[in-house]
Amino acid sequence: MPASDTDSQGEPVPSWQERISAAVRTLAIIGRTRPGLTTGIAVLTVIAALLPPAALYVSKLLIDGVLAAIESGLEADRAAAMRWVVIEAIILAVLLIIRRWLAFQKARLHAELGFAVARLILDKANRFSLAKIELPRVQEMLIHAKQFAAARPYGLIMRGFDTLQALVTLISITALLAASAPWLIAVMLVAGLPAFIGNLRFSGDAYRFYTARSPQMRERNYLESLVTNEAAARERLHYGLGKPLMERFTDLFDGMHAGDRRLQGRQAIIGSALGVLGSAIFLGGKVWIVAVTIAGRFSLGQMTMLIGLLKQGQNAVNGLLGAFTGSYEDVLYVTRLFALLDLEEGRTQGRQIVGPIPGDGLRFEQVGFVYPGAPSPALRDVSFHLPPGTRLGLVGINGSGKTTLVKLAAGLYRPDTGRVLLDGLDLGEWEPAALANRIGVMFQPHVNYKLSVRDNVEAGLGLETLSPDAMDRALAAGLAQDLVSDLPAGIDTRLSKRFAEGVELSGGQWQRLAMARAHANEAADILILDEPTAALDAEAEAAFMARPLAPGRSLILISHRLSNLRSADQIILLEAGQVAEAGDHESLMAQGGSYAAMFELQADAYRT
Repeated sequence: MPASDTDSQGEPVPSWQERISAAVRTLAIIGRTRPGLTTGIAVLTVIAALLPPAALYVSKLLIDGVLAAIESGLEADRAAAMRWVVIEAIILAVLLIIRRWLAFQKARLHAELGFAVARLILDKANRFSLAKIELPRVQEMLIHAKQFAAARPYGLIMRGFDTLQALVTLISITALLAASAPWLIAVMLVAGLPAFIGNLRFSGDAYRFYTARSPQMRERNYLESLVTNEAAARERLHYGLGKPLMERFTDLFDGMHAGDRRLQGRQAIIGSALGVLGSAIFLGGKVWIVAVTIAGRFSLGQMTMLIGLLKQGQNAVNGLLGAFTGSYEDVLYVTRLFALLDLEEGRTQGRQIVGPIPGDGLRFEQVGFVYPGAPSPALRDVSFHLPPGTRLGLVGINGSGKTTLVKLAAGLYRPDTGRVLLDGLDLGEWEPAALANRIGVMFQPHVNYKLSVRDNVEAGLGLETLSPDAMDRALAAGLAQDLVSDLPAGIDTRLSKRFAEGVELSGGQWQRLAMARAHANEAADILILDEPTAALDAEAEAAFMARPLAPGRSLILISHRLSNLRSADQIILLEAGQVAEAGDHESLMAQGGSYAAMFELQADAYRT
């Protein structure tokens, strides 16, 4: 980031170049979203800006006309005065209609622009690599974008309309004042400066303050979820966590609110003083107008018009300067949106859909991977070959690198050293859709989609519609057919009690749907299952392990239950990210190493 003003407690304030760039890019978004609607609002804004000064001028003519009619007693003067009444009424009626129509059109623009910006944020998040989106800094930027930047582009555009309206009004008022009392123009301009100076300072203070407390905001949101989320309700109620969680929530609020009070208190005190100063300047101009009118220089109509113009002028100046300071604040937050949108996505999209060695399968060649900031590699020098139609078992204690290996095998991570190949082609060179079509995965932990059963299974094909036969085969592969038949609406049953008519599933039932999802893509010739039977009962686990592989399909199975791996063609034992032992079950038992010791330990539990 270029050199900027900084604050020890908050984010660096973006430079002027960044602010200008953000403003221009925001205008480009609105130009792409609804250019016709934006132009219409601008035209109505100009008309709405011209009508109040016009109404004051007509009011001046009306008052002078009434006085003339009283003095002359002529019917013509009385008729002229009445015409001014009608004209003033028409102007005010048109102004009322335009303001109501503007509010309606702005509400439309607000909704459509908010949707457009939300789409930009979600689209960017969707393109991030897994390694990128897992970074705490990126998560923080996404939170800021959703909390602040999503609404700020609309605010920035509205400030632009406010500026246009205030500027047009100010020009018309200046023209009217110049004809009667030019020096009041200076009074009008100077009266708005104190509030402008204060607001400009407050904008930077508020930006630094609120961006500095993002960690506290994340903590508050998390505490709220622990109290309101049904997934946490059982432990919260059983262990009596509600009260201490509420106490933490209260303490966090008190600390955050104390900072709010201090900031808002300074703004109130300084803002009040500057507001009084501006009002005093305006009052001085008003006193002068009254004094000069008493002296006979202005007519009563002129006095009324000038006082009204001075007041409208002060409001226009305040509006113009307020729009400027508001834009200054809005653009500070909008820069965070574009900082997110400009981030490197962490992966390049490959274009290949076939490898140079069809039928070679999956290969790891001396693969190493280190998580950012980690003291040691998660994997180092891992090599193996998974030919089509073979089973590979992965074993190791928690933290040994099994799940990291799964993410590398699925192409979600890129190795720091070595290569991961499919049919002789590096996974980074595969087109993502083609790679996803070759590999079916059940992750641990898997996602429980609070959607329908159908959506939970079809998620394995990017929510593409499965034929009834294909759906039945996927459910059968996941041992979920009986589960679905017992649901009130079958595969169209909405899951989770948070929705009306929704049904809650047990952990084992969710796991069956996750297995069905991994099997949804029948074209996948590699299946990766990370602890697929962890939540299943013994009968379901035995039924799952007894199912044969489809012809030509290979399997990577991760399980802490070593009995599940006895039929694997190859078993790899990972220790501290390295291949400690490799072979089939019989050879590893014959070696008498760590695998054999682990197997015997588990077997002893069933013998006693």
